[in-house]
Amino acid sequence: MKRLIASSLFVLCFTLSITCLARSEPLFEKGMNEFKKENYEEALEHFLRARKLEPKSSRVAFYTGLTYKIMENYKDAIPCLRDAVTFTPRVKEALVELIDALYQTGNLKEAREWTEVGEKEGIQPARIQFLKGMILIKEGKYMEAVTAFEKAKEMDKTMSQAAEFQIANAYTREGKLKEAQKRFQSTISLDPNTDLATYARDYDKMVAEKIARERSWRFSMGMNYKFDTNVVAKGSGPQVDAISGVQDSALNMSARVGYTAPFSFKKPYNLSFQYSLFAEKYFPKQYIRADGTKGDISEYNSMTNVISAIPGYNFQRWSLTLPISYTYNDLQGDKNNDFLGEFTWLNTSRYMDQIGLNPTARYMVSQNSVGEVSFGFAKKSYFATALHPEPISSDEDRDSKTMSGSLGWTYFFQEGKGLLGLRFTHTEEDAEGRNWTNDANGLSLSLLYPLKDMVKMPLSFQFSGDATYTGYKYANVVFDTKRQDDIYNTTAGFIYGLTEDVDILAQYSYIRDKCNISIYDYKREIFSLGFEYRY
Repeated sequence: MKRLIASSLFVLCFTLSITCLARSEPLFEKGMNEFKKENYEEALEHFLRARKLEPKSSRVAFYTGLTYKIMENYKDAIPCLRDAVTFTPRVKEALVELIDALYQTGNLKEAREWTEVGEKEGIQPARIQFLKGMILIKEGKYMEAVTAFEKAKEMDKTMSQAAEFQIANAYTREGKLKEAQKRFQSTISLDPNTDLATYARDYDKMVAEKIARERSWRFSMGMNYKFDTNVVAKGSGPQVDAISGVQDSALNMSARVGYTAPFSFKKPYNLSFQYSLFAEKYFPKQYIRADGTKGDISEYNSMTNVISAIPGYNFQRWSLTLPISYTYNDLQGDKNNDFLGEFTWLNTSRYMDQIGLNPTARYMVSQNSVGEVSFGFAKKSYFATALHPEPISSDEDRDSKTMSGSLGWTYFFQEGKGLLGLRFTHTEEDAEGRNWTNDANGLSLSLLYPLKDMVKMPLSFQFSGDATYTGYKYANVVFDTKRQDDIYNTTAGFIYGLTEDVDILAQYSYIRDKCNISIYDYKREIFSLGFEYRY
């Protein structure tokens, strides 16, 4: 009896399975017909009905998952593809599709596990290595990814272009930009007419720009001719030499060397160093001093050296820097001691030096604007020269300590090529001599406006203006009154990009110091034309 019942159950189950298979087979075939016509929504409907009738079919599971994946529904594709590689008989082609779907949804751990299965069983080895490389890139293991892509190339030459592109991507993320450039160029050369080659050209351009931005060493130098209507910015009165208001021309030279530590481009902390030089040489021109002796404008040739170190740290929207700088200024003072001809001039004409600290915080207010707050401390020392002998009294001692603070805002436009900046600054200078102790408040505006839409040349207009109101704390012992300076400075000019690295600059400046003591009250105009080279 038991044997009869068992036999009956077996026959019943077999009959039902045959019936289900018979019913699901037409549904699957209908799904395949729609699939081949790329009617994926209709195909999916047939596959899902067939899967209900035959839930253990690896073939139905595979095409259901593949259809979901083509429709970019990776979440629903994964269970179907997982069934396709675990049911019997296994669909080997489903393995790479499962790994790709897991990769697309960020399930990297399981994706890695299935790549190991594929490697052991030798299933589509080139595609497995390619997908392994993609997973490793997402995991941040860029150099391991390069190895996987190289293996994919060796196993299947038809994958060379795609593998080269991803190797370039891995090198870019690793920060090996020059290697990335070579790989992007290799991607283009393999077949210049593909979409990948088009993408590679765009990425190659971006990498080149990134290399330029992240260059550790930077150099610049400039030279310009200047005409100055008041060489030493002195006013009028019996105490002023005849040099006041004397006009003359000068040649100016500037140079700058900057170094940024390579880790600064990859880490939130950064460090850079900079050295800059400015030298000014006037053409010989005589004037009569107050004591009746002859002087020469070339005595006012000057040279300024600045050395600075700038450590910093970047947060998501905040950045903090701590610039530390040392300034060394020379004033020739002797027409027979030419700074362009004698190196000893550096030691014999020391005029002023200053050491300063300027902590600065910047905050990205929006994508195109940055706010800034800074504080500063500086210690300034003056030295006796032929033109500036020892002060006649301790009240005229200009050695000082300065505290300052500022608030600023900068708005960038036209893809960062233009800017508008506003700044307020407060300064308190505590000098050794009573005549030079003062407080100052300043407002400034700066504008850089590209004119490329108005003229067919790389031309920009620049403008800056500032007003500084300085009040001296004590009555001047010589003039028996408290000094007050209202200084207005306006500069306008044009920058023409002769080449990518060379600019031609034309500029006009007007300075007006309205002072209640005539010796310090003056006007000054400066015209200049020159060039700057950057590397």
